Amino acid sequence: MLENKLMTGIIRHVQTNFWLYMISILCLCIGIVLGVYTVGYMSSFEKSDLLSYMKSFCSSIVTANISSQAILLESIKNNLLLLLAIWFLGLTMIGMPIILLLGILKGFTIGYTTCFIVNGLGIKGIWISLLGVLPQNIIYIPCLIFSSVLAMDFSITVLKSKENNKYPSLPLRIAAYSLSFVFVSVFMLLGCLIEAYLTPNILKITVMNYGSVFL
Repeated sequence: MLENKLMTGIIRHVQTNFWLYMISILCLCIGIVLGVYTVGYMSSFEKSDLLSYMKSFCSSIVTANISSQAILLESIKNNLLLLLAIWFLGLTMIGMPIILLLGILKGFTIGYTTCFIVNGLGIKGIWISLLGVLPQNIIYIPCLIFSSVLAMDFSITVLKSKENNKYPSLPLRIAAYSLSFVFVSVFMLLGCLIEAYLTPNILKITVMNYGSVFL
């Protein structure tokens, strides 16, 4: 029953804010394209240097002890700070352009990382991208898009209330808005756990069994 209500609420939210979702997805895609083009314009020296680092990283996965706790803490810090920034920008009423810029930057990071790995390692790079980049981003990307739309929708709502001089329900709106971000943070934490514990171990097992394929 609770799951049905939750799913119904999410579907209604997507339908109500359809164009905001389209804009957020578009910004993410623009970032991905920019990341891909950046790899294309890199010099051969820069590509060689980064490729050497990538290969040494893959080699060290097997021999070195990976600190999942350190990865988890770093991931939580980066992703929850991003959510906090989006939450705050949604309260400012003028933060929409910055929210969209954050989406472009996230897309750029994904596009640049994935394209560089594939460009440098070919078919091997596709496997590394699927195992090392995709799993956590299956969680991160929807959370980023959803939180961005939440923040922009809240900004628009408050702006309309200001124009109409209607503020009675503003504290309740802020509380509901903040609670929604807590909800998103829980899912973002799931992505952090995947990045810290699942992804490195999958890569490690794969490299140990098929090391010659990757290196």
